[in-house]
Amino acid sequence: MTGEFAAGVDPEVLARARARVMGPAPVAVSEPMPAGMAGASDGERVWPLPSWPDGATPALLEEYEVAPVPLDRTGQARRVLAAALRCCWTRLDDAPWPGEAAAVAAVLEVYAGMSRGDPELARRWATGELRRLADTGWLLLDEAGGTVRPGPRVALWREESLASLRDLLRRLPQPPPEEPEGSG
Repeated sequence: MTGEFAAGVDPEVLARARARVMGPAPVAVSEPMPAGMAGASDGERVWPLPSWPDGATPALLEEYEVAPVPLDRTGQARRVLAAALRCCWTRLDDAPWPGEAAAVAAVLEVYAGMSRGDPELARRWATGELRRLADTGWLLLDEAGGTVRPGPRVALWREESLASLRDLLRRLPQPPPEEPEGSG
């Protein structure tokens, strides 16, 4: 948006519109956080994310076009997110954000271990879901580097909601051991 067009537009409305259209897009930590937005920072960048009142229902979020998982195959996406968290959230007693970078190959291996059927097909499906989860801010995917880590939306999870997720992640297959640098 150009400055002339955005002039007179409520900054909160503009920030929510940008988040809806562009997904969570990082900005400099020095930029002010618009009202109605929560910032998820990794120290270098901050992702403005719409904050909603406690008790906002999925129907309300869908009405505002900010459903928490706007994906086609939500069950599969959740399993891929769980596999990624299993690899990236290495200290479950800590908060999941910002997490650690993990190899995409490790995430795909955990996902294949959770799935029935052809493991190679499961890896291909999971690769597409990793991209969609990155597009919606649940994960930060570096395809060139072959790594993934929790996305800014994970930063908004409240501590009291994490106990069942921690229990679930402890039951998932272990990520494969990291190979030492220079081997392979």
